[in-house]
Amino acid sequence: MPKFIVSVKINNELVKLKSGLYKGSDLIALTTLDGEERLYLDLKGDVDIPVLDSDLIEIQGDEVFSVGNSNIPDCPNLVNSHSININGSDIIETSNSKLCGSALKQLLHDDISNKVIYLELKGVPDYLLRDDDRLIISKPSKFLLVNQSNSDADIPDLEDCACGHNQPDKHQKYKIKIDKTKYKVEYPRLTGREILGLAGYDESRYLYQKFVGGERRQIELDEKVDFTEPGIERFHTMRCEHQEGLQQSRKHFTLPEEDVEFLNSLNLDWECVAENGIKRVVIHSFPLPEGYNLSRVDVNIQIPNSYPTAQIDMAYFYPAISRSDNKLIGALSEDTFDARIWQRWSRHRTASNPWQPGIDNVATHVAYIQSWFTQELLK
Repeated sequence: MPKFIVSVKINNELVKLKSGLYKGSDLIALTTLDGEERLYLDLKGDVDIPVLDSDLIEIQGDEVFSVGNSNIPDCPNLVNSHSININGSDIIETSNSKLCGSALKQLLHDDISNKVIYLELKGVPDYLLRDDDRLIISKPSKFLLVNQSNSDADIPDLEDCACGHNQPDKHQKYKIKIDKTKYKVEYPRLTGREILGLAGYDESRYLYQKFVGGERRQIELDEKVDFTEPGIERFHTMRCEHQEGLQQSRKHFTLPEEDVEFLNSLNLDWECVAENGIKRVVIHSFPLPEGYNLSRVDVNIQIPNSYPTAQIDMAYFYPAISRSDNKLIGALSEDTFDARIWQRWSRHRTASNPWQPGIDNVATHVAYIQSWFTQELLK
């Protein structure tokens, strides 16, 4: 997993480090201490915090450390309190400069006998704080307090919970479904890259998250998915078609020159695919306007044998499209093609807007499709 390179200042020297969680001993090793000298984290407008060997400290960049002698206690109270966000909503203010894992859990005044707590981190896996881990609290921090998973019987299956309209308590581990296979995850949050890796995929695939009610959303590689959030049903993937390049596209039949020129002007991967005697133009990563669950989809349109005299009708999308506001889209059905299940939008021309041979073509039908998306959101 990638880490960000950030700059910190240690005893007036600029040092490049990877962002993440460090032991105090790792930072102390970057300088020289004489006699009774100690390393301190400098806080503007507040007391300096001594950094001890066993302390943990999150490095985000721009931290300043100094070396010196002082009678400051090992765990001084801060002048300015910092906020601690637990489970996304429980905000607690603390003036403690250091807290151990057990003390952090006790801040909730909850039964902590079967709870574990994670420090949320960017770009690296979240850190499971042990009860005796001592964390320097020098900035607002976020934590996840969840139920400890002691056996497989304790691990919720997100798809089963979604289908049964049952939202489980926040847990340490979960079973998730990626495409057609279920996997056990060992953390309450994973990045898109980690979820793809769990299923044996690399960055050549897109990852989508499906929620109860049909909403789908693309997950970026470094975006963290919080399995404790309600409504998650499963995940599915699709190839990043643009990475395969136009040189590998299928051209089972030919199109009129004006259609080819139009399709090339889109700067998208497109193919002419014939299956079971049916000809289709497939356009990959077709953009959708705001207001839908996806930003891009694959679209295919059937090309009649007597085209362009005969009209092109309807369109088929993969993955399935839904509205972001969860309002239902009418006249939808499923269609199997190219080993995928596509969503068919049954939209037809009217007597006042007929197909006009010699005028209408692939370009005008694509424009017609784009009008559907705008009109749908006005309903």
